Amino acid sequence: MGIADKINKERLREHFEDLAKIGYISEKEGNIRLPLTPAERAAAELVKGYMESAGLETRYDQFGNLFGLLPGSDPEAKKVMSGSHIDTVINGGRFDGTVGTLSAIEALQTIKENGIPHKHTIEACVFLSEESARFGGGTLGSQAYIGRFKRSDLDRLKDKDGVTIAQALAENGFDPDKIESVKGDPSKIKCFVELHIEQSIILEESGIPIGVVDQIAAPTNLRLTIKGRAGHAGATPMWLRRDPFAAAAEIVLEVERIAQTIGKETVGTVGEVYVKPNAINVIPGEVVLGLDIRDVTYDRKQAAVKHVLDFAQEVAARRHVTIDVDMIVDLAPEKTNKDIVSLISATCDKLGINHMNITSGAYHDALNMAAITDIGMIFVPSIKGISHAPEEFTPFDDIFRGAQVLAEVLAELAK
Repeated sequence: MGIADKINKERLREHFEDLAKIGYISEKEGNIRLPLTPAERAAAELVKGYMESAGLETRYDQFGNLFGLLPGSDPEAKKVMSGSHIDTVINGGRFDGTVGTLSAIEALQTIKENGIPHKHTIEACVFLSEESARFGGGTLGSQAYIGRFKRSDLDRLKDKDGVTIAQALAENGFDPDKIESVKGDPSKIKCFVELHIEQSIILEESGIPIGVVDQIAAPTNLRLTIKGRAGHAGATPMWLRRDPFAAAAEIVLEVERIAQTIGKETVGTVGEVYVKPNAINVIPGEVVLGLDIRDVTYDRKQAAVKHVLDFAQEVAARRHVTIDVDMIVDLAPEKTNKDIVSLISATCDKLGINHMNITSGAYHDALNMAAITDIGMIFVPSIKGISHAPEEFTPFDDIFRGAQVLAEVLAELAK
C-alpha cells in the first residue's frame, strides 16, 4: 500500500467538524455560507490555515479562489490539481464541496509529511461560488479560472439585493478589474481530480462505496422576468387581467413536462421565484423565474431550452404579458478522462474497495476544468440521495475511504 494507510483520519475529521461550524444555523436550517459573505470568508480563512499548517504555499487570486501549492521536484513539470468548494446553498448541508476540499488538503499534507517523492507540483484549490445560491450562476470561481468571464460579466451578474459580483469582490478586498489575471495557464496543468459526495442514491442503493465518474451533466441556467399589470385582487375582473404569475405557472409546468418527455437523463427545475409586490390582495405586476435545465447530451438540452423559451413566448402573447430572458450560464456536458478513470478504478482494486462507474447528474468545478485539462471525479455515497438540505449526510468512514483513494491517485499522477 502507498499512502492510503497514512492518511490522518482524526485530523481530517477535526478539520471537517470545525469547518462545519462556520455558517451553521441550526439542525433544522442547516448551513448558510454564501460566496463573498462574512461566513464564507471566515471559512476560507480557516481552510487557508489548514493549508499553511500542511506546509503548502497559499494564495488568493483576484476572484477569491484559494490555492495551496506543494512544489514538485521538477519545476517545469505540469501541476496536478485537486479540490472543490466551501460555499453552500441557503439552508444547505455540511458535506457538499467540503469533502473534496479537505480531503485534497489532507492528501497533500500526508504526501509532504511522509516524504512521498513527486515530480509534479500538486495544488489544492478552493473555487469560489460553486453554488448558484447568491449570484444565480454556479461554478463561478472555476469559470473565472478557465477564462470564461469578461469584466462586464462581473457587473451583469447580481444577487437578489442588486449587488454585483464586481461590488462583492471589491468589498472583500479583491480587484474585479484584474479578472484577466485569474485565468490559469493550461500549458502548466496536467489534470484536475475532484472528490465529491454523489448527491444521488445510486451508490447507497447499490451498496458500493466509491463511484468513478465517467461523464458529467451540464446546466443551462436562465432567468425569466415576466411583466404584466398589477391590479386590485377584488376590483379587477378576470377578463381584464394581465397576470404574470398565471403565465409563470404555465411555464413552470411546461418545464416539468418537457423534462419528463424529451429524454430520461433530462431534468428541469424552477427553483427561484420572486413575485412583486407579493401581497395577497394584489395581482402581481412582475414575476421572476430562475430555471435550471440539465442533460448529459448538449443537443438534447438545447432542444429542451428552446422548447421552453418558445412556449414562454406563446404564453406571453396569449396572456398579454412580456418576458425578458437573461442567460446566466450555458455549459456543455463533459466526459472524464479515460486514463484517470482507469487509474481511479485500479486504485480501488489495489485498496480492496468495491467501485462502479457512474454519471454525475450534478455539475461541479471539474466540468469547467475539462475545458483546459484532463479531469477525473471520485464519488462517495449520499445517504438517501439527499443534498442541498440540512439532512445531507455521508458517513465519515465513507469520507475517509474517499480521501484514501484520492491521495493514492494524486500521488500516482504526480510521480
